[in-house]
Amino acid sequence: MKKLLPSAAFSLFALAGQAQLTITDSLTIGSITTLLEGIGVTVSNVTVNCPERAMGHFVGTSELSITEGLVLTTGGADLVAGPVANFASDYLGTPGDADLDNALGMGGITYEACVLEFDCVPQGDTLLFNFSFGSEEYQEFVGSAFNDVFGIYLSGPGFGTPTNVAAIPGGTVVSINNVNNQLNSGYYHDNEGIPGYYVAYDGFTTNLTVFAVVQPLQPYHFKVAIADVADGALDSGVFLEAFSFRSPMLTTGLNEASLPSLQLFRRGDELFMVVPPETAHGQHVLVFDAAGHLVQRTMVQGTGVSIDIAGLDAGMYVVKVQDSTLPAVRFVKE
Repeated sequence: MKKLLPSAAFSLFALAGQAQLTITDSLTIGSITTLLEGIGVTVSNVTVNCPERAMGHFVGTSELSITEGLVLTTGGADLVAGPVANFASDYLGTPGDADLDNALGMGGITYEACVLEFDCVPQGDTLLFNFSFGSEEYQEFVGSAFNDVFGIYLSGPGFGTPTNVAAIPGGTVVSINNVNNQLNSGYYHDNEGIPGYYVAYDGFTTNLTVFAVVQPLQPYHFKVAIADVADGALDSGVFLEAFSFRSPMLTTGLNEASLPSLQLFRRGDELFMVVPPETAHGQHVLVFDAAGHLVQRTMVQGTGVSIDIAGLDAGMYVVKVQDSTLPAVRFVKE
């Protein structure tokens, strides 16, 4: 039998704060594609293999370090919103996933899989993707058969067979038994230790980054899969940070000479970016830090947009017009 939650504990957390995560399921392929695409990569042929309620768009401040993105779950995406005393457990009635079964070896059989697949073409020589794995199985079932698991599998030039590029250093698969408060604890956040108000899962990983060396302008295929292990109870989920799927050129840096379409001008604590007329009025301009995190989103007004840089830390930033084929540009905050 899994855990029971006393109603008194639920009342305590419910009064302590309202969930700040807004989660929307039943997403269109277009909206999923938009949330996936970051700097230097194009995404196409998106497919989702799980019930609509199992995947959602989340946005808001919470114990997670990710404030917006896609969440794939082994149950209900709406159940992810906290407090931690909530019980996130839904039954999809769907099969498991063969790649995750193979990753476990003799360690279990998967159930309730949710799978997102898409093709991409990187402009640079690397592919990166920010994510976090969380679960209701923590911490009670660490070391048990209920070893819920996930993977991000990459195939294409240089990857003859699908390769899990979401493993932590050393090639360890991210699962309940591999990342917790005893093993690889540096990658783990205990959401019950200081009770979480906004995320229902009892624990989750820190914001981790997929890293893969690829060939520029070649087609690649991604498969993101998460599944319950040994039974279909107690949900797990993977959070994919919005717009963090990116492809920088680590060997030579951005080729600014090939980016004539966008121009940036300094105006005090602001940068003004001139946007070509063919870019639709009302489109958003996204600003990312060097780690691929979205730090600012501003709407285009007329033929330009002002970017407030006063509150940004020193470092390099990349600017992209959302849903546009215009190349990105970069600037450095001293």
